[in-house]
Amino acid sequence: MAEQEAEYKCEYTDVAEDAEPQVHNWLPRAGKALVTYTDGSTFEGSFNDDRKKHGHGKYTWMKPPGEEDEGPVVLATYEGSYVDGAKCGTGKMTYPNGDTYWGEWKDNLHHGEGTYTYKASSDIYSGTWEAGQKSGQGTYQFGADSSMMQGTWVNGSITEGKWIFKDGTVYAGAFIGGKPIGDGTFTFASGIVQSGAYVAAALPEGEEAAEGAPPRATTWRGNNVLVC
Repeated sequence: MAEQEAEYKCEYTDVAEDAEPQVHNWLPRAGKALVTYTDGSTFEGSFNDDRKKHGHGKYTWMKPPGEEDEGPVVLATYEGSYVDGAKCGTGKMTYPNGDTYWGEWKDNLHHGEGTYTYKASSDIYSGTWEAGQKSGQGTYQFGADSSMMQGTWVNGSITEGKWIFKDGTVYAGAFIGGKPIGDGTFTFASGIVQSGAYVAAALPEGEEAAEGAPPRATTWRGNNVLVC
């Protein structure tokens, strides 16, 4: 979320306890301060010589009160590290929809190791990020059935790895758009292993699939399994 830099009032917190409170409508120096914006949003933390957020800080976004609210309501929060005005380092963000991200940041984007929890579905992704997208090694756990996708992620989607189900069944293979495709292997909880392939359904005559687009539907074609 964007952090406004419009009109505000500033009160420094790195002063002696018995000092006379002084409220400014600008940042006259570097230091630790509480900044309150016109909509009630606040930032409490450190500023560098360029008057940019730098070091530890907490930003709280507020929204106007509704009919049943007594005052402004917290919309979102970020608490963590800043570098030259941008979220950078380690921090936790709580979004307006209740989602949370805890981990590393760079230039206001998820970057490095981090965990994102989706409030509506209780899904959790934990792994590496690059420029705000899932990228590298990670695990996505589905809240609905506790199954997990574990493997390599590129541009926000898993491309290769395992789908681990609650009953112990494991599928290993390639993925496009979160769907298994091509050659793969099922290992069942019983120990039986079946190789085969997920084959995309044929498109209507004259229609071509977009490059890199996930298949609309796939069918598992497994090889014969011999049980002794």
